[in-house]
Amino acid sequence: MANRFLSPPKLSFPANASAEFNGSSDYITTPNLSIQSSTTWTIGAWVYSDWTSPGADYLFDGREGASDGFSLYTTNGNTWTYYDNNGGATTGYNFVTNDWYYLTIVRDGSSSVKVYKDGSLTDTLTGRATSYDVTGPFYIGARFTTLENFQGNIANFAAWNRALSSDEINSVMWKSYTLLNTSEKEGLQAWYSLEESELLSGDTTPTLEKYAAANKLTFEGKQCLQDALNALPTITDARLYSAKYDIRVSADGGTVESLDCVETELNAIV
Repeated sequence: MANRFLSPPKLSFPANASAEFNGSSDYITTPNLSIQSSTTWTIGAWVYSDWTSPGADYLFDGREGASDGFSLYTTNGNTWTYYDNNGGATTGYNFVTNDWYYLTIVRDGSSSVKVYKDGSLTDTLTGRATSYDVTGPFYIGARFTTLENFQGNIANFAAWNRALSSDEINSVMWKSYTLLNTSEKEGLQAWYSLEESELLSGDTTPTLEKYAAANKLTFEGKQCLQDALNALPTITDARLYSAKYDIRVSADGGTVESLDCVETELNAIV
């Protein structure tokens, strides 16, 4: 039972909510980011694409002209095309529609761009532009001009003006902003959780009552769950994640041994 709930957290998505984009009119614009005139940057986001119709769905667009800056879009829901001043380069990895995954694009200052899925390197796109200079807004969920909008859900959209390592990507993908450490925040230009609530993140004294209040749940007669939380040795890293009706507890080195009722009660929560 401890292995199921504590190590490692095997979740399809690390939050209880996200922003839904309808594919026709939904998008977000932000002020110009320094990454739009830099050759070293990282963009990461949890993505759920339910692409269904012909045309391009743009996850982000950091351009202000057709041949200036960079963008990322899909034309079939299964592969992504990175576009910059040197044209487009399509990823060779088969991304899955109608499922959550963490997509990361890393520019390390060379003429190549690395693509990560769920923290694993899947592609290195070569022959990319080495410079661009964009001063306009940054689009999330749409193209900068004709608004070819994204269809699906996005959460924890983040941008850094430096290249994150593979280890850093595998760490930040499971964190909320409040749980990022000092080094992970270095160069961070934007973090949009796009969530309805952050589940106990950063709370050094989490309780089931706080969780219930944040998520409109009731925990009557489930004292063993509270006992489980109290048994975790390092509560600052302990979090409750809700994905649909399945709830797991994750903590570094935590155990909830001899609390036989915990699994039954977790599975009973709806």
